[in-house]
Amino acid sequence: MGLQESLPQLRVPLPAGRLLRLIAHLLALACLVLDELVRAWRIQLAAWTTGARLRFWPAVRLNLYGEAASTLTPNRLGGEAARFVGLTEAGMRPVAALVALGVEVTAEWPVFAIMAVGLAVHYVPDWRHEAQHWLRHHLAADLVLIEFIVLAVLIVIYAVQRYVKTGTFRHRVRRQWRVALAHVRRAPWWVMALNALLTAVSLVSRALILPALAVGATPRPRFATMVFGALAMLAAPLVVPLPSGGGGIEVAFLSGFAGEFGHRQVWMLVWWRFYSAILLTALGVYLMVRALGIKAAQQLVTIGWRRHPAPRAEGGGEY
Repeated sequence: MGLQESLPQLRVPLPAGRLLRLIAHLLALACLVLDELVRAWRIQLAAWTTGARLRFWPAVRLNLYGEAASTLTPNRLGGEAARFVGLTEAGMRPVAALVALGVEVTAEWPVFAIMAVGLAVHYVPDWRHEAQHWLRHHLAADLVLIEFIVLAVLIVIYAVQRYVKTGTFRHRVRRQWRVALAHVRRAPWWVMALNALLTAVSLVSRALILPALAVGATPRPRFATMVFGALAMLAAPLVVPLPSGGGGIEVAFLSGFAGEFGHRQVWMLVWWRFYSAILLTALGVYLMVRALGIKAAQQLVTIGWRRHPAPRAEGGGEY
């Protein structure tokens, strides 16, 4: 029997399959480590604009605080509060910490906007035709109603800014925010640009965890399907009010939003959620409890949840 006749009978041995899975997990872990490195450099750069010096390990630790609080609170409300605590724990003054967070947030939101446009173009390639179809088949009254809603929202925002008494906020807090915003405006443009670039690298590295886990998988979805699907699901907690997507991410993944993985669909979901959310959340909670105490950690991860008053004890009335 010739060599060409024997080739179709070759099979990949089991150890090779295990090696591919090991490589996939190592690549996923490398993407996660790169994400954390870049995020630490981002906050170090933002802290540098305030004149403060933030060491590397405190930068990593405060980002883990923020990861845990973001995952466990609605709309990721606790993330910035937890990172603020981490900055002050690292020795930065409250005003400098606010400035650093402001610089970072100011640089990252344009990246989020570009990502949203990219996702929209990817998932709705014929958006222009859809918009024209909608405009042709809806009455002018619908457009007028939308305009009135937008106008009402703008009026409410103006009224709040114009007529709400500033005395409702403590003077010290208001002064700190004014100082922080002034420093953000004076931040060098190259710092904002570099911070935005690091934000983009962070988002892409987190999204690449899914394609890394798919190394050696059969069937293997298209690379663009996995990357854009992962980006969309990672951004979902920003708009979905429930913590960590509230189960909607899991439903979307299992329905094939980020690709079809055949009989490994559930396991791909488990491992992707482990590397993209669970691992960092567990590390963040552990570090918060160890450094800040369980009471402070509980307060940080319950921001945004409604607290019900404790029930009154029965039989405690006056005689």
